[in-house]
Amino acid sequence: MLLRNIELEKAACMLVNWYDQFRKNTIKAQIVPVPDDVLEYLRQDLVILPKECSVLSSSDTSKTKHFNTYNDEFSDDDEDEEELPAFPEFSKKLSDSIEKLGGSAFLKSDWHSPKDAQWITLGQSLKVKDITDAYQLLKASSFCKEDFGERSSPANGGGFHVVLKKWCDIHPGSEFRCFVKGRSLVAISPRHWPSYHEHIATERNDIVSDIVSLFKEKIKEAFPLKDYVFDVYRPAKDHVVIMDFNVYGKGHSDSLAFDYDQLDADAVTATIEEEDVPEFRYLPEDCGIQPNPRNNYGFPQDVLEMFQGASGAAGQPAEGDGLIHRLMDEWNLQTNGDDDDE
Repeated sequence: MLLRNIELEKAACMLVNWYDQFRKNTIKAQIVPVPDDVLEYLRQDLVILPKECSVLSSSDTSKTKHFNTYNDEFSDDDEDEEELPAFPEFSKKLSDSIEKLGGSAFLKSDWHSPKDAQWITLGQSLKVKDITDAYQLLKASSFCKEDFGERSSPANGGGFHVVLKKWCDIHPGSEFRCFVKGRSLVAISPRHWPSYHEHIATERNDIVSDIVSLFKEKIKEAFPLKDYVFDVYRPAKDHVVIMDFNVYGKGHSDSLAFDYDQLDADAVTATIEEEDVPEFRYLPEDCGIQPNPRNNYGFPQDVLEMFQGASGAAGQPAEGDGLIHRLMDEWNLQTNGDDDDE
C-alpha cells in the first residue's frame, strides 16, 4: 500500500494552485497573499481590529454598520490610537478585492471558511462587505487561525493567502459534494446533509448527469490527484460550478451521506462503466426537523460570560449587558430569518 503525501494533497487543493486552470468553471475570486506582519497579527488570540477599520467605521461611506458599543463601554478613553496595529497595504488589497468582486464577497483562508466565527458579524453571515467584516471573521475563527498556524508546512511553500470569492446567494439544495477514488467519480451527496429538498428527487437523473459531464470533461484529466473531494453548485440544468477541492478521507473532509470505509471498499470492485452512474444518496422524503450545522457555531458561551461578568456587584446590571443583548437579539433575529427562508 502506497503512503499518502497529505501535504502534497493539501497543496493541490489550495485555490491558489487550481484557480487559473478552472477559472471558467468556478466563481470569480481574488487571492490576497498574507505578509509576515499580518500573519503574526492573525495568529494572536486577542481580537483587536487594525487602525484602518476605525477609519472605515467613522466614515460616512461605510457600507456596513458595525457596533461601536464595545469600544464605548470597555475601552480606555485615554487609549492612543497609535497603539492599534496598522496594515495599510494589506487592508487596501482586501478593500480593492472586495470592490473588484462587486462589493460583496465570501472569505476563506487557504483551506477553511470562518464558519465558526459568523456570530461575530452583525448580519451573522459570511458575506464580507468591507475590511472590518474580513478582519473580524479572520481573527475570531479557530479554523482560519489553524490554517495560519506557525507550524511549517510544505503545503504553504508559496506562503499564506486570504481568498475572496464573488458573493452568490446559493440555494443549499443546489450544492453537492463529490467523491473521487482512483480518478473515478464514485459518489455524490447533498452538501447540506441531512436536509431535505423536494426538487432533488425529481431532478435526480439530471443532477447526476450534469455533475458527471463536468467531471469527465473538465476535471478528471486536469486535476493532479487520484483521490480527492470536490464541491459543486448546480444553479440550473446543464450548468454546474466548481466550488472547491478538498483532501479525501477521514479527518480531512466530511463524508456526509457516506462512510469513507465503505467508499474505499466499493472502489476496489468498481468498474469503468460505473463511473457514469456514481451512487447518489439524498433524503427521498421530509423526515421532519434535522440538525442545523450552523447551531454548532452559535454565540460562544465564554464571550457571553465575559460580557455578563462585567458587573461590579451581584444583582446589578452588568456594564456590557446593553451590548450583549443587542448582539444576541441580532443573532436570534438573523437565525429566525434563515429558518423562515428555508
